[in-house]
Amino acid sequence: MDLTLKRVMAYLMDFLFITILVSLIVNIKFINPYLDNYRKTYDEYNELITDVNEDKLNVESSEYKTKIVELTYDLNKYRVISASISSILFLGYFGVLQYFLNGQTLGKKIMKIKVASANNKKLTILNFITRSVILNNIIFSVLLIVGVFVFSKSNYYYLSLVVSYLELLVMSLIVLMLVLRKDNRGLHDLITNTRVISVDDKNDITIIDNPKNVEKNKKKN
Repeated sequence: MDLTLKRVMAYLMDFLFITILVSLIVNIKFINPYLDNYRKTYDEYNELITDVNEDKLNVESSEYKTKIVELTYDLNKYRVISASISSILFLGYFGVLQYFLNGQTLGKKIMKIKVASANNKKLTILNFITRSVILNNIIFSVLLIVGVFVFSKSNYYYLSLVVSYLELLVMSLIVLMLVLRKDNRGLHDLITNTRVISVDDKNDITIIDNPKNVEKNKKKN
C-alpha cells in the first residue's frame, strides 16, 4: 500500500478514536457544566441556518447578522471546556504518547508505519508536541479559547472566520505536500525535521533514538 494512503488511514483511525474519547468525556455534566447551554445554543444556531437555507431569513438582514454574531460567540463560550479537553487529548496522544511509543499511535501501529527523524538526529518530545500542534491545528483552537475571554462578540465573530480560513489553509498545505512531494513529508514534518516510514513488527516497541535500545539492537543483529 502507498505510504501516503497508509498515513491518511492511520490518521483517520486515530482521529476517530480520540474524537470518540473526547465525546464521552465532555458529555459528562460533572466535567462539562456548560453542556446543556451548549446544546440549546447549538439548536438555535441550526435553526438560524435552516431559516437561511429555506429563504425565511436573508443573510444581509440585520436580524441575521446580529444572531450569527451572538450565537457564534455563545457556542464557543459554552464549548471552552470541551475544546480545552479536546486540545489536551490530541496533544497528549499525538505528542507525548507517540513519543514514548517509538513514534507510533494506534493507527500507525495498525498500518505499520512510524515517525522517524529526517536528519538522523535524536527526536525529542518537543518534536512530537510541535508536530501535533501543527497537524491538529491546536494553536488555532487555543486562540479561539483565549479569544472568548478577550474579544467582544462582534470581534470574536471575525476572529472565528479568520481562524477557520487559516485552519483550511494549513490542512490544505499538509495534504498537498503529502501527495505531491516525493518524500511524502507534510508541513508538520518539514518544520519538525520528521518523516514517516514503514516498519517491521519487530521494530515498533523501542523508544525513539534511545541509545540503550540502539545498542541492544546492534548486539541482537
